[in-house]
Amino acid sequence: MAKVSLKGMKFYAFHGYYEFERRVGNNFILDVETEFELSESPEEHIEKTVNYESLYEICQQIMHKKYSLLESVAYDIARKIKDEFEIINKVKVTLSKLNPPLDGKVEKSEIIIEL
Repeated sequence: MAKVSLKGMKFYAFHGYYEFERRVGNNFILDVETEFELSESPEEHIEKTVNYESLYEICQQIMHKKYSLLESVAYDIARKIKDEFEIINKVKVTLSKLNPPLDGKVEKSEIIIEL
């Protein structure tokens, strides 16, 4: 089993249940972890592993859309990654919204999706 991960990706995006959240935006932190079988060396061929540049491009593409629910954002990222990389057995996406607009101090809200 092998893992390829991207941790601490930072995005300013326009996700949120309330219209003002989708208008003014917020800071988000995104972590993605993939698991796949690696029974032999990829022998320096990137197509035999998970290209983290491609992972980032998928995340960036989806984070630039507007969503009402963080669950939908995280699910779409996980689904797109699994669809793009047939070798992936499992993907875990953790999406955090920093300083969510609540009536009190909260560092972050977070959703975790595993497919």
